[in-house]
Amino acid sequence: MTDHFYGPEPSHHAVPDVCGLDGAPLAEPTSLGLHVPVGDDVLDLGSPEADLDGDGFMEAVTRGDGRGLTVYTDVDGDGTVDHVSTVRFDGSYDSWRLANPTEGVPFGGFTNEANAESPDSPPTPARWERIDHGQI
Repeated sequence: MTDHFYGPEPSHHAVPDVCGLDGAPLAEPTSLGLHVPVGDDVLDLGSPEADLDGDGFMEAVTRGDGRGLTVYTDVDGDGTVDHVSTVRFDGSYDSWRLANPTEGVPFGGFTNEANAESPDSPPTPARWERIDHGQI
């Protein structure tokens, strides 16, 4: 499955091939799992399972499928994935960072709920920037 992670400029939108999002449910506002904004939706990846930086807090989930593995990481601890790294079995890799989170707001401001101030306007879609890519 190809998911809707976007690059930094509209004319250069890239659709990376991240792994393991098939079957991930929409995130509920009360969920304690890691949330990942994908296009107009926010998916729940479940409880973090890895401490990547040794600080004693779990901040990452690894998910895979038949194409490869992706590590989804919440670097700033707000509950939203803000860094994604994919390594595919064909040797290609990509890394992405969330470009438009809202600081100080749970889940970076990304939810599946209508905006309380303007319930008729859709939520802000996630904008992802590719920070690295290549072939191993």
